[in-house]
Amino acid sequence: MDNVNKSLKKKPKRAYQIMCLLFCILLFCCMAWLAAYFIGLEKAQDEMDRIMGSYISENGLRINETAGEEKAGTGKDGVSGMPGSGEEDPKSSPNAGNPDAESESENSESAGEPQDLSVYGVADRIIDWEALQEEENKDIYSWIVVPGTAVDYPVLQHPTETDYYLEHNLDGSTGRPGCIYTQRMNSKDWSDRNTVLYGHNMRAGTMFAGLHDFEDADFFEDNRYIHIYTEDGRILVYEIFAAYAFSDVHILLTYDFNTDAGYQRYLDSIRENESSRSQFRQETVLSAEDRIITLSTCIRGSSSQRYLVQGVLIAEGEQ
Repeated sequence: MDNVNKSLKKKPKRAYQIMCLLFCILLFCCMAWLAAYFIGLEKAQDEMDRIMGSYISENGLRINETAGEEKAGTGKDGVSGMPGSGEEDPKSSPNAGNPDAESESENSESAGEPQDLSVYGVADRIIDWEALQEEENKDIYSWIVVPGTAVDYPVLQHPTETDYYLEHNLDGSTGRPGCIYTQRMNSKDWSDRNTVLYGHNMRAGTMFAGLHDFEDADFFEDNRYIHIYTEDGRILVYEIFAAYAFSDVHILLTYDFNTDAGYQRYLDSIRENESSRSQFRQETVLSAEDRIITLSTCIRGSSSQRYLVQGVLIAEGEQ
C-alpha cells in the first residue's frame, strides 16, 4: 500500500515537471522568434538607409549626407511654407493671387508641359533608377514620399505573385516589414483611375504606420500631399482629400472603375465613411476625369478593417 501511495504522489510531480519543461521550451521559442523578428526589422531599416544613401540625392547631396537636416523649403512638420498648407486650395492654382502666374500655369497644363512642383514641397530629388533596379531589385518601379510622415520608400510590383511583397522584403527574404507595393491589376504607369498601394502598419512606425497620423484633424489639414517619383523621370503630386477606416474588401475588385458612372458612384461613396477618426477635405470635388491614389494599411485590433489615405492627382512634373 505504501508503494502505491508513493507512486500516486510521483505522478503529479512528474506531470508538473513536464509542464514546466514545455513552458520553458515555448518561452525559448517565443524569445528566439522575437529576436529574429526585431533583428529582421533592424536589418531592413539598415538596408533602406543604405539604399537611400546610395541611389538618391537631394539638392546635389546624397540622402545620408543631409541626414538630420531639414529639407530645403520644408518646415519641421514636413509641410513647406507654400500655398495650400493653410486655407488655399492648391487644386485651383499653385499661384493663387497672381492672375498672370495663374494664366501661365493654366496654359502650361493645357499644353501638357511639366509644372513647377516646388509650390507643393517637392524636393529636388534625383534617383538612379537603372542602378537601383539592377543592383537591388528589378521590381522597383516608383518611389513614394508622404511629407510629414516617415513614408519614404520604393514602390514594387511582382510580375507574377499578386501579394508577394506583403511578406517579402526588398532583398527577397521572407518576413516583415515587407515592402510598399501595388498589385498586378494596377498598371505601373500611374494611368489607372485608382492606384492602390499596400504597406504594413509597423509598431516601429515604419512602412505605412504613419498613415494613422492623418486621423488627427490638424495633421490632416497641415499635411496635404503625396509625391510619387516614377522610373521614367516623372513626379506626380496628389492632394490628400480623405483619410478614414474602411472594410477589408478588395477595392479594385469590388467597385466598377471601368465606366464613368461606376467610378463616379465610387467617388461619391467615399464621404459615406464618416467616423470619429475620418477626415475629408470638404472643398475637394471629384469627377470621373480625376485620377486618385489609395494608400492602405492595417488597423490594430480590427482584422476586418483597413485605414485608407486617398489623394487626387493635381500636378505633374519631371525630375
